[in-house]
This record gives sequence, C-alpha cells and structure tokens, in this order.
Amino acid sequence: MVKKKRVAAIITEYWDISHADVIITKMLEGFSVDGKNYSSTLEIASMYVDQFPEYDISRQLSRKHGVPMYGSIEEALKCGGETFDLDGILIIGEHGDYPENELRQFLYPRRRLFEGCLNVMLEAGRIVPVYSDKGFAIIKEDIEWIYSMIKQHNIPFMSSSVVPFAPQYPASVPPPKGAPLHKMFGFAYDSVNSSPERYTYHTLEMMQSIAENRACGETGIKSTKTYEGEAAIEKLFSPEWDALYRSVGGFINLTDLDKFPYSLTNPMFFEVRYVDGLLSGILFADHEVWDFASGYQMYEHSEPFCVEFRLQNVKPYSHFGRLVLEIEKFIHTSRPPFPVERSFLTTGALESIMTGLYHKKEIETPYLHVGY
Repeated sequence: MVKKKRVAAIITEYWDISHADVIITKMLEGFSVDGKNYSSTLEIASMYVDQFPEYDISRQLSRKHGVPMYGSIEEALKCGGETFDLDGILIIGEHGDYPENELRQFLYPRRRLFEGCLNVMLEAGRIVPVYSDKGFAIIKEDIEWIYSMIKQHNIPFMSSSVVPFAPQYPASVPPPKGAPLHKMFGFAYDSVNSSPERYTYHTLEMMQSIAENRACGETGIKSTKTYEGEAAIEKLFSPEWDALYRSVGGFINLTDLDKFPYSLTNPMFFEVRYVDGLLSGILFADHEVWDFASGYQMYEHSEPFCVEFRLQNVKPYSHFGRLVLEIEKFIHTSRPPFPVERSFLTTGALESIMTGLYHKKEIETPYLHVGY
C-alpha cells in the first residue's frame, strides 16, 4: 500500500460547499467519482484557517478527524513543533470576508498565504509541492511575484480551476493535440449585478486547457479588450464573432439567438488576443447561462466545433473529486498535470480584463508573453 503523504491545509474559510469543503472534506472523509469510491492518499496533518464565520465547519471536522488546528501558517506547517517535515501544502484561498477594490476584485489573501508557506520552506531549506486553489493571486504585482518565486526556487506548483477536469460532452471533441486553432468563444456567468471576476476565471481556464494544445504550442497573451452594454452586443453580432456565438448558443439550446443578448442585465464581452494571433472571445451572460460551453474554429473559414464541460451542481460535486485525484497525484509525484504557465496566463488575463473594464481601454500584457 502506498504510504500517505502528510500535508497542511491553509484555508481562508471552511463551510458547507465552500472550496475547502469540496476539496479538503473529500480528503478527510472519502469521495466517489463515476460510482467508484476513493479514500485519500493524503493525510491532512494540520490546518490553519484565516476566518471563522458563524457557519464554520473546520473546528467540527478538526475534532472529528483528529486534525490539529493552529493559529498561524508557520505553526501549521511545523505542526506545532520546531521543524518543517511535511510532504506538501494545500492553499485554499477562496471565500471569506475580504475587501473588494475599485476594480471589483475580491482581495483574497493568496499572496499572503503563499508567502507565509514560502518563508517556512526557505527557512527549512526544504521545498515541497504546493497546490493553490483558483489562480495565483488577484492583482498584477502579486501574480508576477508568485510566478517569479515559483521559478526562482523551483517549487512544484499546481493551481487550477476545477472546470478543465470536468467530463466533456461530446466526448469525441476537442480535436487531437497539435491541431491548429484560429479563434475560440465561450460563455461566462454569475448572478445579476455580480462582478464578472469569479466565473470568468473558470471560462478562461476552460478555453486555455484546449488552446494550449494547438499547433506550435502556447505563445502567451498579447492584450485584452472589454466591451459593455450596447457595445458588447454590437461586438457579439459583428462578423468577427457572430458565427461562433450562434454555434455555441445553438449547442446549448438558447431559444432565440437574436434576442438573447438583449435579455442580459449587463452584457459584457471580453477579447483576449494571443501573441501568435489566436483570438478568444467571452460573453458574460450574467444569470442567463449556467453552462461552461465553448466553441473552437481551427481555420478562418472552417466549421467550428463545440464542447461543454459538465459540472455536477449539487452535492457531492463529483467534478471536484476528479480535481482531488489530480491534486493527490501531484503531491505524490511533484509533477503538475499541466505547466504552471497555464494558470499564470489565466490569472493574468483575468486581472487585465478587470483592469480594462474599470479604465475602459485595451490593456497590453507584455508580462504574459510566455510560451510552453
């Protein structure tokens, strides 16, 4: 039997169906995927939780499973002692009562959590695999800093949306790795009047997981541009995007493709332009679309193909079980399932989109000119 790896869980908040719950609780109590039951290959040796709302479940689970909780990141990584001897670190920096800035970005303390872990590893002279949930950080300076630290210290690092691990429909697409790619389009969503930040990240990750496999590989992101209101609808119906929008909209059975954009409370359209000329478009469809669906055009005049990444939107959220299996394999092997540059690009593109929305201009992203 494989010996369990001992890890610390560094968490912002822990409550029912929070990201900590759908990841860490599966490791504590087991989970199922496609009718098969799994017990974790990781031992949660310690926990640090940053905030405790009234509906917190971390203390209850700590008592139930005998997992000690500590009042600082350093204490958690050293399990209350003097030495750091864990095999990995899980950072769940999602959810919590943190400020929102003028760009409508929620300032989750992902850099602070990562930096606290990094300081302990450097002091001990021991680098272990680190999983960080939902992207590097929020603001550009922190994104760049974390990426530079990962590279400088050769940290095995994994950060991801859960969406790329969800089952795809139809299963026969996308095309083989190495196929060309000219243009791609997808939907993002959230509740009415919500910031587009939270779920646009998932759409970026969904499409990047396919785009990175294109002919000649990934070249990086050149710029982003945003459109709101009537300008977003006009862009959507432009010759550049109309056909792809209609393909994906028909694929998910939107009832009236001509009227649909006008039903949106605040339509937004985001363009992401890659260094090699690949163009990506995202329609933020607020509460009207709840599907992670996207379309891809291999050549300028070729027929697009569409794919949906299907989530289980009720407990037990089996798509997170698929992610947990990948996280556990990563902790055991120190090999992430995809290059760290994927999440660097998606996190950076999201920050650029939010900046462009606020300043109402195209944002150049020279720091995202990274290939892999």
